[in-house]
Amino acid sequence: MLTFTPLIPKKYHKPPFTVKLLQVVLPRILLLCNGLLITALLLSAWLPFMSPHQWWPSGFAGLLFPILLALTVLFIPIWAVYRKWYYWISVAAIILCWKAILVSFSIRWPQQLAVGRPEAPRFTIMTFNTSSMGVKGYQLDKELHASILHTLREASPDVLCMQEFYTNDDPKLTDNIAAIQDRLGYPYYFFTSDKTQWNTWHYGIVLFSRYPVIHTRKIPCGYSIAGSGSSILEADMVIYGDTVRVYTAQLRSYMFNGAELSQLNAIKTMNGGQAGLSATGSLVDKMRHTFTARAAQTEQLHDLADQSPYPVIVCGDLNDTPVSYTYYTLSQHLRDAFLEKGSGIGRTLSFLSPTLRIDYFLAHSNFNIHGYRTFENAMFEHFPVMASFSLKKPD
Repeated sequence: MLTFTPLIPKKYHKPPFTVKLLQVVLPRILLLCNGLLITALLLSAWLPFMSPHQWWPSGFAGLLFPILLALTVLFIPIWAVYRKWYYWISVAAIILCWKAILVSFSIRWPQQLAVGRPEAPRFTIMTFNTSSMGVKGYQLDKELHASILHTLREASPDVLCMQEFYTNDDPKLTDNIAAIQDRLGYPYYFFTSDKTQWNTWHYGIVLFSRYPVIHTRKIPCGYSIAGSGSSILEADMVIYGDTVRVYTAQLRSYMFNGAELSQLNAIKTMNGGQAGLSATGSLVDKMRHTFTARAAQTEQLHDLADQSPYPVIVCGDLNDTPVSYTYYTLSQHLRDAFLEKGSGIGRTLSFLSPTLRIDYFLAHSNFNIHGYRTFENAMFEHFPVMASFSLKKPD
């Protein structure tokens, strides 16, 4: 017996649930996520122009910029697969963040700086946060200390600026000033000695130079229990007949202790529960106070550099990323040596995140910048960086 099956137009067939999920539900979820991500990206790029004195959350804004940017870029091929025009939203957001992108990445072939003394009129400067020259828990890590001295000998900069520097007057312990002067041949130095403990243990910022140092000054900029971060070092040197002024500093650090670093790792891995939420609140409060203190130091350092009677180079551990109020303020009239001669992200901090560039050279427009180099070493908390300069001659 024949049976009759009515023909149902194709448009009346209900698509399978998985097809509906992929074609309708998932794109809407993705669009919502994309919108939230773009909002976060724009805030991350633009809030750092505001001083943390005005609104302290602006200090957090730029910390995640590279990650937010990468996630936003990821949405472009996703929408291309769906054949949606929504990818133009991500493209527009990236264009609006162009300033932050330009200071975060150096998209050029690296011009590696050779070690050793350059020919006149060029000179080299290194900046290095030494993390107390290998002292941990008041005990010297001899392997780390030897690695630091080896790197300094290898680079052999004409001017050496070091933050979180430690030296000791006790003949049984390590006189790092004498060791560096003897081994690298620096006739001139100036040490801020911001903290002295047990009469012979000294911490602070130091500058060594092969060129005559004709003026030095220690400029108070706050208080740090660790010593470095309490002052700005100012030095005038005569280099090939011209006077050059160098400012080197370590701006206010978060000063996370071991327990707090463990809390940060727990937060990153979402492993901590209620205790993690409590730790987050404590860390945020600590960072909030750091942002406002660092902003004041930034403005003080900017004014010093802006009023310098000589061509000026600002270098050191600024403890902030390129997308930050700190960087935007200090780089207003100065050029970033990494952006001109470096390549990539320029990471200088060896832990927490692979995107952290917090050690800088910012130079006056009167300088030519010839090269830049990062000395990566897995043993160091901060990677030392070195740049080569020369003064432009008047026409």
